[in-house]
Amino acid sequence: MQILKHKGFTIVELMVSLVLGLIISAAAIQLFYTGQKSAMIQQGGSNLLNSGYFGLDYMINDLRLANLEAQETLIDNQVLHGGLVLDRRNISTTTAFQMTGANAGNSYLTSANIGPTNLNIPNVGSDQLVIQYKNTVANRFDCEGNAIPVNSYVVQRYFLRRDANGTVNEPNAPLALACTAANYNQDNLASLNLSGEGRIVIPRVDHFHVLLGVADDTQNTSVSPAVAGQDGVLDRFSYMTIAGYQQLNPTAPARKPQIVAIKIAVLVRSPNSVGSSDLFNATRAYQLFDVSGPLTAHANNHLYLRNVLSQTVALRNGFGLEN
Repeated sequence: MQILKHKGFTIVELMVSLVLGLIISAAAIQLFYTGQKSAMIQQGGSNLLNSGYFGLDYMINDLRLANLEAQETLIDNQVLHGGLVLDRRNISTTTAFQMTGANAGNSYLTSANIGPTNLNIPNVGSDQLVIQYKNTVANRFDCEGNAIPVNSYVVQRYFLRRDANGTVNEPNAPLALACTAANYNQDNLASLNLSGEGRIVIPRVDHFHVLLGVADDTQNTSVSPAVAGQDGVLDRFSYMTIAGYQQLNPTAPARKPQIVAIKIAVLVRSPNSVGSSDLFNATRAYQLFDVSGPLTAHANNHLYLRNVLSQTVALRNGFGLEN
């Protein structure tokens, strides 16, 4: 009778095999997790740049139209139909003119520090920018998608507001850069309605800041002998906040310096979460020109990407030159 011998794995061999299998499985899981994490970050970064740059470009295209067909080839707080709306005189010759719904909290004019922000800086809020231009062509639409009548002035207000469609796990306030628009075709306008929530331009923005580039004619001391007083050349150029410009009080009959450019900056947040990141720094100060500060503390801040986007726009006819 022949005896059959059975061969198999020993306990040690089985244990070694299990350990090797677990190591390989752990490595595969780690690679999968790392790849998934990398994909989420790349997608979040792509969404942030797409929404940020697309919205910013859309806004810039309209800013380049500001001051088109204005009454004068310069911009300040007095020019009728001027490209920036800083005062009721930029819209109407009627002293009783008023913005519909305007109140102590919001005049619906270009203003500083009146909007919401997710930056933790005392007494600093987001800015509000109001522009206007004359539409001279057919089939042009304002920022809310409404057709603009030919030969009418369109006014657009850019501001931050809370997005009612924000999700419960978003950090801080779900803020968006939005725009409202209105149009008119007369000089003695009695009122204009720029209130309302408007259309969203950039879905997630933590802060919106604006600087005005101004040019002034001062004494030219670079020539000999020095030219006394104004010499007809815009030889002093600087950027200032909206509040700084509004606080200028030149002695009559002098006027405030003319505005020749605008700098805008937005702190954009990715619309979607990218998961927890060790790279997030809760104390990081985000720099938007002269404004710098950290985010308001929130448990979910580290789940999203952020980036500061900025742009400088030279305003049409800002230096007083014809097209």
